[in-house]
Amino acid sequence: MTKLEILSELLVEELHSFKEEVNRLEKIEKCIKDTSIKADSTQIEKLIEEHLRKLEVNQTAQQRNREEILRMIKHSRTIPNWLIALVLLLFLSQASAVVFLLLR
Repeated sequence: MTKLEILSELLVEELHSFKEEVNRLEKIEKCIKDTSIKADSTQIEKLIEEHLRKLEVNQTAQQRNREEILRMIKHSRTIPNWLIALVLLLFLSQASAVVFLLLR
C-alpha cells in the first residue's frame, strides 16, 4: 500500500469515529434538553417558618419575663421591713428612756 492509501484509510477511520462521537453528543444534548429542573423551596420555607415560630415564642417568653421583673422592681422596697422595725424599736426605746428620765 502506498502512503496515500494509508493516509486516506486513517482519515476515513477518523471521520467515522468523529461522526460516532457527534452522534453520541447529539443524543446527550437531546437528553439534557428534555430534562427539566424545577426549583423546589418548600423545605427551605418550612425551615424558615419553624425558625420564625420559635423566635416568636422566645420573644413572648422574654416579654413575659421582662414584665415580671418590672413588676417585681415596682413593688420592691429600697428599705427592708426588718430595718424599719429596728429603727422604730430604737426610736420607741429612746423615747421611753427620755420620758422615764424626765418624769423622775
